[in-house]
Amino acid sequence: MLKKRKQYGMIVIMRRRFLKIALFVILDSLFTLMSWIVALFVFTFLFTREYYLIITVMQNAWIMVIACVVFYTICGVYRGLWQHPGMGSMVRIVTASALVSFSVYVSLQVITGMWPNPGLGMMAFYFLLTMSIIIRLYRRVWDISVNYLRRLFGKVKDGDREEPIRTLLVGAGDSASVFILHPSQQGSRPRVILGILDCDRRKHGYQLHGVSILGDDSMIPKLVEEKNIDEIIITVPSMKNEDVRRIVQLTPIKRCKVRLLTGLSSDKASEKLRDININDLLGRQEAQLNEGKLNSWLKGKTVLVTGGGGSIGSEICRQLMMLDVGKIVIFDISENNIYNLKSELVVSFGQTGRYRVAGRVGSVQDKYRLNDVFDEFKPSVVFHAAAYKHVPLMEECPRLAIDNNVVGTYNTAQTALNHGTERFVMVSTDKAVNPTNVMGASKRTAELITLGLNNKSITEFVCVRFGNVLDSNGSVIPLFRRQIEAGGPVTVTHKDIIRYFMTIPEAAKLVLEAAAMAKGGEIFILDMGEQIRIADLAENLIRMAGFTPNIDIKIEYTGLRPGEKLFEELLLDEEGLQKTPNDKIFVAKPPPCPTFNELIICIEDKLFEEVDERVFLKKYVPEYEHKAN
Repeated sequence: MLKKRKQYGMIVIMRRRFLKIALFVILDSLFTLMSWIVALFVFTFLFTREYYLIITVMQNAWIMVIACVVFYTICGVYRGLWQHPGMGSMVRIVTASALVSFSVYVSLQVITGMWPNPGLGMMAFYFLLTMSIIIRLYRRVWDISVNYLRRLFGKVKDGDREEPIRTLLVGAGDSASVFILHPSQQGSRPRVILGILDCDRRKHGYQLHGVSILGDDSMIPKLVEEKNIDEIIITVPSMKNEDVRRIVQLTPIKRCKVRLLTGLSSDKASEKLRDININDLLGRQEAQLNEGKLNSWLKGKTVLVTGGGGSIGSEICRQLMMLDVGKIVIFDISENNIYNLKSELVVSFGQTGRYRVAGRVGSVQDKYRLNDVFDEFKPSVVFHAAAYKHVPLMEECPRLAIDNNVVGTYNTAQTALNHGTERFVMVSTDKAVNPTNVMGASKRTAELITLGLNNKSITEFVCVRFGNVLDSNGSVIPLFRRQIEAGGPVTVTHKDIIRYFMTIPEAAKLVLEAAAMAKGGEIFILDMGEQIRIADLAENLIRMAGFTPNIDIKIEYTGLRPGEKLFEELLLDEEGLQKTPNDKIFVAKPPPCPTFNELIICIEDKLFEEVDERVFLKKYVPEYEHKAN
């Protein structure tokens, strides 16, 4: 059935292509005949009185048709894709038109026995070339005309009540050129482009398709006010994030919207233009998966992801679906998270998702449930992303942090060891470095457990440490958005607090990359770029929502919460740091934990339940300093 559909589809495509070529052959033939008739009328009435040539041309029209078909075909005019004409297309049609006109000119000499005036042939050539080009570029000619009239009159055609979007472009390159020439693809509403800004001073004072290049982006506030701009469009898809941030900060967002031109390959305007989002302001380029290396490692294997329904765990599952893994097991305490993720993967990958994905409800604190799942699937690789991570909540109830982050990690790692799992990858956090809160100290303890088990069997135990991810569950971005929607205020703990940030997809990709290069006993540290002020993040989110910070929506500073630091670190002093083949991943080989055996006995015998939680954490993580704030 599928084969028949493909064959039928090819027949339809070939039929349409044939009809299109046939139509152009007919039109070109008519244009050839018309060009000579028009040229003869003009030439004979203005210069000569050779009326007999008009009758001769009409009687020998078949010669023109044959010449047109032959030379247009030989020159490849009908093979050109005229939606995007280039220099080659123009050379072909000019050559074909010249050959057709010359052949007809010679034919008239043979038929009449005398050479017609050479100017007659030149005039016929110009008429033929003009009509042939116009019929092929009619859409572009129409778009240019409409766009010119909109810029000239600043209003829409009669009967259209919508006012045009008064637009300013940033970037006078190829993308801006194509964008200006296709007003019909700029959205459902009409648009009038009132100017272009570009940082290249050599372009200032010139025009691009009739639109003036007014200066650089420092003129944005002035032009928005003077020209009553509704929308600023960044027509440089590869613009650096810091430049995007500068444009957003220069724009009076309350009066003007900033959008980004992402590309012009699609026919849908909605896929070309999009609003600026927080990822555009992050200031870093996302990593790309080395699929070849990952496939050579994971091909056909079963991968278990604990906390698979959470922000990082679910994205790891999505990335794994694009690789040649045999089966993905989502292990999570939330049945809703498992159900939603499985449904999403089945929708995205069809039957492939249905048989490659399994979900199991359970807690990493339940070692019996873990053992059942390992017995059932026998995973070769485990990504341990299950954890409690909310600092203030864990500060209020440290027992849960220890039960889930410490004991849960030990249960999962020990079960993997008992079942001969090839590699165990623990997802850690920058808060584990010189921790000042229970959550960070518990994750540091989990790192010690993971690395300490490395030499106990064939299983390779590694950790991957990174900072905050944008839009993860419980992160600051969703909170800010809710506060902005409610009209403010937006609450920031401290004006100088800074954090590392990366997107969820990038974090998941780098976790997979790090896991693929692991040999056991390492802590992989992801390059998080520069730390970002949370106050700046809040201001940018307010601007993107169309408000002015501290005027429309206030920012309030509430003070550091219990256990919170002004800045985070990614590396302990004694760990050292080495480069890897991936420039966004570094590796540390920390020394063994001297109290590892004692820690394991304490966990197995539940001795930690007999002491204060913070005392327990301090014993095994000496750098932990509790801050009540």
